[in-house]
Amino acid sequence: MTNRLALLSILALVAFKIIAIYFTKFTLYGDEAQYWLWSKSPGLGYFSKPPLLAWFLSGYANVFGDSFISLKIFPTVIYFFIFLSVYRLCLSLSFSKDSSMLCSISFFLIPAVSFSSFLISTDLLLLLFWTLTMTKLLNLRSHGSTINFLLLGLFLGLSFIAKYAAIYFVLSLVLLIIFDKKTYNAFKNNLLGVCFFLGSLVLVLLPNIFWNINNSWVTLAHTSNNASLQNLSLSLYEPLEFLVAQILMVGPVLFFAFILLIKNFNFDFENKFLLIFSLPIIFIVLIESFLVRANANWAAPALISIFILLFKVVNNNRVVLIKLNFVFNYLICVFLFAAILTSSKHNIFDRVRGVDDFTKDLLEIINDKDIVVSDRITFANISYELRNNKNILFMPYKKGSSVTNHFQMTSALSELREDDFYLIGELDDISYLLNSYKTELVKEFFIPFSSSGLKLYAVSFK
Repeated sequence: MTNRLALLSILALVAFKIIAIYFTKFTLYGDEAQYWLWSKSPGLGYFSKPPLLAWFLSGYANVFGDSFISLKIFPTVIYFFIFLSVYRLCLSLSFSKDSSMLCSISFFLIPAVSFSSFLISTDLLLLLFWTLTMTKLLNLRSHGSTINFLLLGLFLGLSFIAKYAAIYFVLSLVLLIIFDKKTYNAFKNNLLGVCFFLGSLVLVLLPNIFWNINNSWVTLAHTSNNASLQNLSLSLYEPLEFLVAQILMVGPVLFFAFILLIKNFNFDFENKFLLIFSLPIIFIVLIESFLVRANANWAAPALISIFILLFKVVNNNRVVLIKLNFVFNYLICVFLFAAILTSSKHNIFDRVRGVDDFTKDLLEIINDKDIVVSDRITFANISYELRNNKNILFMPYKKGSSVTNHFQMTSALSELREDDFYLIGELDDISYLLNSYKTELVKEFFIPFSSSGLKLYAVSFK
């Protein structure tokens, strides 16, 4: 299998994905709709995430529009740049041009990428700038010029404002400085460069730091709460599930091929570098999964290093297994896009099914009246579906209570409300309103994208 043939097969797969997106009846996932909504009002920060994805989406939508098909192509556009950045990283790791190209093509096909290339997520930009930062670190190690230090800080800063999981890079960088003398000397012998590194890093982070200061560090508080030991729930099943998920995401064929050939593994610098930028992350998230919980994508940056490491060992010792891995992952990708094309009714797609039909039914009842929505995901979904309508959406929030999502900060229902509206939620959600009102249960919707029925109330003021 030549790189030319592999590239052509990837282009065919991308074409098939676009066709699947065009014909599917699926809608945006709730988090995707939330990111789109954020992009309509670009800010320096948001309740649960830093702002880079919203900025990118805003610029993209201004050029290409915010139709479903346009937004769903956005991840593929970003993955094209990730593809190029993985290629550059492989070259910096002393891969040949042919091996670097095959590695980046193969990375494009791993199950994690196949799945996430259909979803708008903060991981997209984190992976892009994480990879660029790794490449720049390798360049700095070889040529410790001031410009390399400056760019290292810039790329790391962009990684942070893509997703705070970039903190793992700082940990890995410290470990590399400790265990690699050449990296240590590169930092030790260029104090001016280190100042440029820290200066450019802080400069990129300052706007988001300023936003967090003005908003009581709400984003960092939310991030830390996700991993808080107050939610302690020891589990042996969660770590096992996490490890299995990592194997499936990187590709089971490649993983077991590596196990078969592990006797050929050696601790050269490239391998140590890749281990340092993967194992600490996986270990931390694994412990977290045991103590509290952990989503499979929380260790997403580690997959880049892990994949390249596995690819390197297998490609150097048994190329036929790389070809087998390519074919297996390709078929998985085709199967996934075929399921999207046919709007599969499998329950794994429940969260992206039925939103448009629900909104049409809703509009027949509410017309152009305002809507108050208690659930964050439902709020975002309806906002996107009604983007061309006159309806204004609000979210219940009693002044002084804890903020649990961004819409409570930007679209809070005033306690002095006196105009009629429709409520999607529970009556207790609006009990803080000061003006007298009466309610009527209009309809309860049972729909795939919601784990429970959605109650629609007509709320009128006396």
